[in-house]
Amino acid sequence: MDNNIIVSKFGSTAMADAEQIKKTAEIIKSNPNRRYVVVSAPGQLTPDDIKITDLLYICYSKYESRENFADVLTTIQDRFEEIVRDLGINFDVATEIAELKRTLFFGKSRDTTASRGEYITAKILAAYLGWNFVDAGKIIFFNKDITLNEQATLRAIENVISNLPNAVIPGGYAMIDGKIVKTPARGDGVGAMIARVLNAPVYEKWTQHKGIFIADPDYIENPLMIRNVTYKELIELSYMGISVIYEDVIMKLMDTPVSLNIRNLNNPDDKGTIVSDKLPEGTERKVAACISGRRNFKMLRVEKFGLNRTHGIAQKVFETFAKYRISCEHYVSGIYNFAVVIKNPMFDLKRQEIIKDITNSIHPEQIVIEKDLSLIAIIGEGMGTVKGIFARIFDAIASIGVKVRMIDQGADDLNIIIGVYDEDFEACVKALYKAMILE
Repeated sequence: MDNNIIVSKFGSTAMADAEQIKKTAEIIKSNPNRRYVVVSAPGQLTPDDIKITDLLYICYSKYESRENFADVLTTIQDRFEEIVRDLGINFDVATEIAELKRTLFFGKSRDTTASRGEYITAKILAAYLGWNFVDAGKIIFFNKDITLNEQATLRAIENVISNLPNAVIPGGYAMIDGKIVKTPARGDGVGAMIARVLNAPVYEKWTQHKGIFIADPDYIENPLMIRNVTYKELIELSYMGISVIYEDVIMKLMDTPVSLNIRNLNNPDDKGTIVSDKLPEGTERKVAACISGRRNFKMLRVEKFGLNRTHGIAQKVFETFAKYRISCEHYVSGIYNFAVVIKNPMFDLKRQEIIKDITNSIHPEQIVIEKDLSLIAIIGEGMGTVKGIFARIFDAIASIGVKVRMIDQGADDLNIIIGVYDEDFEACVKALYKAMILE
């Protein structure tokens, strides 16, 4: 295979109407290495628009409840026919809608119905480009537990895709035992898998975003962009609320030669953010790669004398949370106390039972629950080895008079996390951005 292949993913906004599709086609044609393209179904251009996928779900719901769904099918057909007409191509939308109607009457699943949005869109783009169309159901296969069947997928992609000079592939669905299912990571996962199998150097994700910002624009005015970031750093960013791509996709691309390039559909000349397994040599960084955070955590603190000399205390607490299927986000400890940080609505529902179980199992002196906590992460490779890093963090927080409730340094030196009250969250993000990035 050509080692300059680029696999590109275009989301629902890029497919929303003919003008957006024309813009997408220009991007594709501007680089001959863009040979395999994955697309979503048409999305919203205005807040009043309804995504095609949502219309298909409505259509299936009406069919299932024995309601008349003809008006919904008409809306879907009109939307696609408008796109085809404005693109000026010869494409029979009516035949596709008739097939969709048969899909419903033949009792196909909700996922099969919803997948027809991506399916028809990919066919339209392939017709407009003059490219090959490849059905994702022919090349992406899942096991019954909704995990990727890597062997079947690898074999199918090699047999089908690698023999084609170009292809448009619908994203968002795969096949399990002859039945279509929506994939957990939607179209991003389909594109990532194709890029991985083909050993493509670059997998592009085209969105409305410019790339990844060093801090949340909701709190920082005109923040700088991250031009290079590692997959491990991106997982930390994703956990902390910067959700530019599904974690499942990141896991597919980690430890591979494939770089993820997040690009802006409205500014295609900008190189965006490049995510790779390792930072390129000579990459210049601020003290931190990114500062991000999340609100509305709770902290359960257990106090017990002799805690450090007693075996199995933490295990019993974790077993209690596991019993109620509640994950513990963080764990911090001292000689006489330790705390777990939780972000799960089930905790509020089961709080009394949890406290009772912990009390009966370890007999603590006291259990205290703090609420309205925010976690702020200062993220970057080798963060924990930077001299004076803690002094800079705490000087910034002290300068605005904020009390720190928790400190947690990751064992892999990827992050330093501090906990503050929700009311101080925004002020802390601004202070840290100033201290870690601007100064």
